[in-house]
Amino acid sequence: MLEKIKNYFIFKLVDKYIKEENYDTALEKLNFLVLDGYKPAETYLKRGKLCCKLLMYDDAYNDFTYIITHCVDKINAYIERLKLNYELGNYYEVISDANAVLNTYPDSLEYKRYKFLAFVFMEQPELAESYIYNIFEQNKYKTIQFILKETALCASKDEYAKALKLLKVIDLIDPDNPIKIYNEANIYGLTGNQEKYSELIKSIDSIFPKYFISHFRFTDIYQERDLLETCFLLELQIFDKQNCFGYPLSILRGYKCYMEGKITESKEAFENAIKINPDKPEAYVLLGETYQLMSGYDNPAYKDLAEENYTKAMQIYQKENLTAKTEDMKRQIKHLNSNLSFR
Repeated sequence: MLEKIKNYFIFKLVDKYIKEENYDTALEKLNFLVLDGYKPAETYLKRGKLCCKLLMYDDAYNDFTYIITHCVDKINAYIERLKLNYELGNYYEVISDANAVLNTYPDSLEYKRYKFLAFVFMEQPELAESYIYNIFEQNKYKTIQFILKETALCASKDEYAKALKLLKVIDLIDPDNPIKIYNEANIYGLTGNQEKYSELIKSIDSIFPKYFISHFRFTDIYQERDLLETCFLLELQIFDKQNCFGYPLSILRGYKCYMEGKITESKEAFENAIKINPDKPEAYVLLGETYQLMSGYDNPAYKDLAEENYTKAMQIYQKENLTAKTEDMKRQIKHLNSNLSFR
């Protein structure tokens, strides 16, 4: 009994030694506890983590593996070995350990991230793409933003080869993505490959217009864009050097503000879109909706402005022989006035 109490206090003292950076004493005490058989799962785990700190990777690996093969409580050892294997580049083992951890924590993005990165760095981009794309439930924009964030982390650590491998996954999800190409160019620039940098930057001039047009289309469901998609498309304005896409970018900016509840900023963005191109109907429709929201159905001035913009949109649709959209505007005006009449 006294021996157990003594070992308990020694185990507690180890944390104090580590905090004081007295690592030799901490390791000596842990070695003593291991030989004495004191709580193997806890003692081996603490010693393994200390060995990692001291760059004694083989010893750390052996301690974590001992827990996994001999102890009942092994999940923390799997987690630590997973991180260690990732740092050592043992990517096949990373996937195996990640699978074990995910059996206990199936919703953890952190451990799914390790598995995804292992696929990438094992030169398995198709598996990586399928895995990460499904994690984000086929949401292209969430997936791309996640990969770009991981790319930035690699670049910040000068791991440029890894960063380029990550960017290749985006090619499978969203070919000719200008932001991906821009990041790729910057990485080549950081590595001193100015020729490749210039080639990629130059390619954006021809890729961006086609990409933007294919991803930004006014359809009956354009109002259903989620905020992340809208923000992603707004990022593309860095490539619009000649302001060729000022109108749709103003629409996007207004729609982003609308979704964030910034109604005044939203109104100003739609008004700017109308200034850029007064012959297109979408900005009038959205500005009408914004004024309708601002009116709260009890402000005649805003109600009149909403009707005025719906009418302008309707007239453009009539001129373009878009009968269905013309009828939509008629119904919208009727709905606006009926709401007002029942106050």
